Amino acid sequence: MLRAFGWTPLLIHGDPCVLDRWLWLRRHLRGGPLRTFDAGCGNGAFSIYAAREGNSVVAGSFSPREQDDARRRAEQLGVSGIDFRLIDLREIEQHRDQLGRFDQIICLETIEHLSDDVGLVRSLAAMLEPGGRLLLSTPYDAHHPLHTEEREPSGVEDGSHVRFGYSPERLREIAREVGLEVESEDFVSGVVSQKLTNLMRRLTARLGRVAGWGLVLPLRPLVLLDRPLTRVLGYPHLSVAMTGVKPR
Repeated sequence: MLRAFGWTPLLIHGDPCVLDRWLWLRRHLRGGPLRTFDAGCGNGAFSIYAAREGNSVVAGSFSPREQDDARRRAEQLGVSGIDFRLIDLREIEQHRDQLGRFDQIICLETIEHLSDDVGLVRSLAAMLEPGGRLLLSTPYDAHHPLHTEEREPSGVEDGSHVRFGYSPERLREIAREVGLEVESEDFVSGVVSQKLTNLMRRLTARLGRVAGWGLVLPLRPLVLLDRPLTRVLGYPHLSVAMTGVKPR
């Protein structure tokens, strides 16, 4: 599929909210030549996108399997300029000197997995060049729980969420605390994306991952109605997003 259609199938490889995050990222990520760090790169889709935009990318993840899969996808697509590294973000301070400075850092749906969220954002801010930008998204604390999601996570760092979400106000507080200036704020993934994600999760539990993904695929164009329906219904978004700039 990657050879036939390019990198974009990675945006529908997971749940429908992945595409929403890319649409937000596309508005804020700058093209190269810039040095970019993808902190918590997952399946590599956003790292590959950043590299295709001309950036020199360091893609960090704690999962060897995810890194191997992401590296293989980049090779199949003929995308160069990505340095895939095994990095546990809880230990980011140990990697700072080796990683160096960046013009922009991507950190999407990651800080909710770490107990020391402020510590992570502080480290990422320190890794930015003056004028560099942190592109951050995380669950909104007012969203409706998705299927199987716990409103009160255990707090154990086992790969799942340690907190339910954040308010825009809280993200502003964190940005100020670590010395970043908030450049923009937004909400990501409305009612349609969330309902489709819930449906896919329920179908996956009953029929398996491939069947669940395939049955939801024909419904994905409904996300075109996501923004207007969310506004009319007043439905809370799934995620809150922010860009923070390091003062020069």
